[in-house]
Amino acid sequence: MMTDPHIKKILDTLNPQQYLAATDRGRDVVVTAGAGSGKTKTLVARYTSLLAEGIPPRRIAAITFSIKAAREMRSRVRETLYELQQDATTEEERQKWLALSAQMDAARISTIHSLCTEILRAHPAEAGIDPRFETVDESLAAALRLQAVEDTLKALVDEKSYAPLLNNIFLFDLRAMLKDLLNRRLEANEAFNQQVDHLALITEMLHGGMHNPIIKDAISALRGMSLDELISDANEKLAGMVQNLLNLWGEAERAMDRSDLFGCAAALYQARRSYMKLNIGKNGYTKEIIRNLQTNFDLLINPITGGKEAGDQVPDPEIETLFSELRLLLRDAYVTLCQNYQNLLQVRQALDFDDLEQGALQLLHNHAAIRQHWQDELDAILVDEFQDTNRRQQGIIEALAGPLGRLFIVGDMRQSIYRFRQADVTVFKHVQDRIRAENGQVIDLPLTYRTHQPLLQAIDDLLSPVIGTQPDPARDYFVPYSKMEAFRKEPPGHTQPPHIELVIGTAENAETARPKAAQALALRLLQLKEEGQVQTWDEVALLFRASTGYADYETALEEAGIPFVTVAGRGFYDRPEIRDLINILRALADPLDDLAFAGLLRSPAFGLSDSALFLLRQSGLPYWEALQADLSVLNTQDCKRAHRAYEIVSQLLPLVARIPVAELLPKIVNATQYRAILAATDVKDNQHGASTTGGRLWRNLDKLLADALASEELRVRNYLDMIETLNDAGAREGEASAEAQGAVQLMTIHKAKGLEFKVVILAAASRETRSPGELAYLFKELGVAFKLDPPPMLYNLSKHIDKDQNAMEQLRLLYVALTRAEDKLIISAHATQNEEGKLSFRAWGNMLVEGLELMSEDLHLADVEPSEFRTSSNQPLRVWCLSDAHPTPEIFLPVEVGEKLEVSKLWPLYHPIQVSDLESASDEGEEQIDPSSWWSINQDSAHIGKILGIMVHKALERWRFPGETGFEQMLDTAALRAGLVQEDQRSELIQQAIVLLERLQTHPIWGQINASTERLHEVPYTLQVGRKAENGIIDLVYQDDEGWKIVEFKTDTILKPGDKAELLSRYAPQVQRYRHAVKQLLGIDAQASLCFLDDHGRVVLESM
Repeated sequence: MMTDPHIKKILDTLNPQQYLAATDRGRDVVVTAGAGSGKTKTLVARYTSLLAEGIPPRRIAAITFSIKAAREMRSRVRETLYELQQDATTEEERQKWLALSAQMDAARISTIHSLCTEILRAHPAEAGIDPRFETVDESLAAALRLQAVEDTLKALVDEKSYAPLLNNIFLFDLRAMLKDLLNRRLEANEAFNQQVDHLALITEMLHGGMHNPIIKDAISALRGMSLDELISDANEKLAGMVQNLLNLWGEAERAMDRSDLFGCAAALYQARRSYMKLNIGKNGYTKEIIRNLQTNFDLLINPITGGKEAGDQVPDPEIETLFSELRLLLRDAYVTLCQNYQNLLQVRQALDFDDLEQGALQLLHNHAAIRQHWQDELDAILVDEFQDTNRRQQGIIEALAGPLGRLFIVGDMRQSIYRFRQADVTVFKHVQDRIRAENGQVIDLPLTYRTHQPLLQAIDDLLSPVIGTQPDPARDYFVPYSKMEAFRKEPPGHTQPPHIELVIGTAENAETARPKAAQALALRLLQLKEEGQVQTWDEVALLFRASTGYADYETALEEAGIPFVTVAGRGFYDRPEIRDLINILRALADPLDDLAFAGLLRSPAFGLSDSALFLLRQSGLPYWEALQADLSVLNTQDCKRAHRAYEIVSQLLPLVARIPVAELLPKIVNATQYRAILAATDVKDNQHGASTTGGRLWRNLDKLLADALASEELRVRNYLDMIETLNDAGAREGEASAEAQGAVQLMTIHKAKGLEFKVVILAAASRETRSPGELAYLFKELGVAFKLDPPPMLYNLSKHIDKDQNAMEQLRLLYVALTRAEDKLIISAHATQNEEGKLSFRAWGNMLVEGLELMSEDLHLADVEPSEFRTSSNQPLRVWCLSDAHPTPEIFLPVEVGEKLEVSKLWPLYHPIQVSDLESASDEGEEQIDPSSWWSINQDSAHIGKILGIMVHKALERWRFPGETGFEQMLDTAALRAGLVQEDQRSELIQQAIVLLERLQTHPIWGQINASTERLHEVPYTLQVGRKAENGIIDLVYQDDEGWKIVEFKTDTILKPGDKAELLSRYAPQVQRYRHAVKQLLGIDAQASLCFLDDHGRVVLESM
């Protein structure tokens, strides 16, 4: 190979470590490639050199983390082959490279899932699958998993044996738990298959914690001190605490000796709760021992017994027994869930990604002949981003590689940030250790071509104290920080020091400080642009830990006139320009949906004012019907816009049922001139005269139209249902990518993985991401642990381990963020400021400030002018601060309106009144329904009845009755939104609702309501009752010749005499509260009635 001058020319562009990685043969090779170290270049050089040795592309498997990465590698190999072809000195040599280039389309450069697909298709009989299977994408798989969860819940409700599970876990939580288990199906399979005696496991771990050398030494030291010595060193109070601590510790030891787990745990719980306090006694030897004991107790024992936190509860034997029983039921429910999911896949002859991995792994492990076939098929296996693999993928790769030294893996444990996708950072370390032990080649690429030396040194000073540089033998998932070397010794000429800056926004509270931080950053970016340190806006990227931090920065950039694009931000369908169009579709699908129609009228497409919507509502008609009535109450501009809305909707309505959404959406865009509206929105007329979105709005519109086109013949209602399903499934749709140049990019750190930018901002660095914890945890060693009230010990232990592993990944995420920077790094954080001016940071902001050893008092000096500091290696650091104590910069002030808005001459709306004579409000009788539960148990008669009530109330709210145009469609939509997905059930309920409403039409009350002088439906109210807010919605308030009346409609079926008495006792307090509310808010003493629509098949009115 080395004799070929052309391939040697390519290899000579590598540094010594890269060269070794590309050329080493005959043994397994593992490469640690730090950020910007030329990983892809090395991988391509190794691949190309293997081709040069005569290995055909089909005999090399190059496995990448994503389809995009596979395309990039294939493209880079083609480019290299093209260069070799151009440099060829003979026709034979040129044809050689040309032929190899032609074979690249068939080259095995793909994701692990594509390779698994190929393996399964090659052996369908052994795998027990149809070779023509399809692979479902993540969005469809998410939707199918949701359906499987709902199908399973229906079955559980109907099966009495699952009653203990349903009685002890809220339905909402059980749904979320099953969904999570199915999302992690293969991990759940492994965890459920573990035969774990959880009490024996807990006992063993508790015993190990109590016998930890540090804890044993601390207890021994305290026992070795006499009372006089304790009093002398601490004081009497601390000495007494120590004696109580030792008594409980002895109790715990004796309980452990007699195998009394709960006695031991209770003693340890009380010891931590009451007798390890550090706020009493003198500082001295005793207190230092207790501090050391407390630290290690919290690490090793508290995760099991609790006692540290105020909310911890003493371990409960009954809950542990219940946990063991319910775990068996949950396992059975999970088996049913998996079967339901597999049935849904089999109908489509489809496999998901988990099936691909599991199927390929079983083939390779269980069939020696198949394993040998694939080992004979491949001469080399190259794996990129190996730090993001899991143990199944490791098993597949090692089975393919065999023992012959054909494996080449490259990755960086410091950049393993996909634990939520079941990536396991320890896999890289274990394989690295194996390769080292087997005399394989272990290579480090320490040279970064990305970041210049001064910035790299400053980043080292930031991250070394925050992450730590020493390994932790007790936590193999902790990856210590290690430094890299910079290829670029100097920054580019236009970049001025300091190369790392801290930009802070401060205020008294976080809500005010966060926008200040964003404004401070926008001001600093404008300065950098003016100074020439930022030459074009697309050199700048704002990186966020989570997309929840975007809003303040989007607002600040827009107000400052800085063009930006948000990459996969709040979700494509949540973008205002897309949400408005989706809302128009909803209104067209159901014109009597007032919420959707109000959105249509208020959207930029039609632009009616808030006052116009209020005036239209006074007619008591739905908005769609109000548009067809007298519009003289509107001012000239709103009247014109209302007429336009009516004309456009009238043209589009007949098309809804006739054409697919792919044809309807362009018609909406054209009819409303939506492109022109977005064009006007895209450019903000301010002192900078710049587009604030970089063409983002038009690109997103084009993406929506393209996605709709891909949906082929999907009708509007089905299309809307699909979007709802994707939202429920948690599937995120990114915005259209920015093809236009010149816009700042906002993205999550995960999205930025593998990218680099000249100027990187770690945005919202002080924003905390809090999680209440999972409902179920899956660990191979611990099995399945799920939440009960109070939580079992195994759940507490699993939660502690999971929290620690997440914390370690967050440190790696911070590393990834900061190492995206080429020339300049800015940390944008908010801080709260107390009366003395001391600043308080949170999350990463606090960690970085402490790591830099910046004092709060020093940071306060940066309020007016930036302050200069030095890092531990003497690198300069500049701190900017924008405080709420200073005037808001002009560019962030609201734009003054040229003309004053016309003030409405109508009376103001009623304000909530402080109520003093109502001491309390009972919730008894007013049932709160969880809408998400209707779908899951829609075959249960009680919940069917609730959905019937929703449908009837929708008709009563709009005062629409059988025979009117669109009536049945309205009821069908209401049932569907309530979660009733089976068409036959919806049809049956529509007929029942018709019976009830026709019955009402024959009762005198219907005529009285129709003849009323004023009628208000679904009237919401809020009352302040003491410290509590009482909220309610009154079905109907109307006025006739006798005065004001309240009617509360009920659809309950009354068949027995006792039924009615029970219902009256349940609903009477509710109606009385409504009477009080009307009297307090309106000063009206209204008559109140309950109207039963099905009292032995009749309508009966009961006065309250």
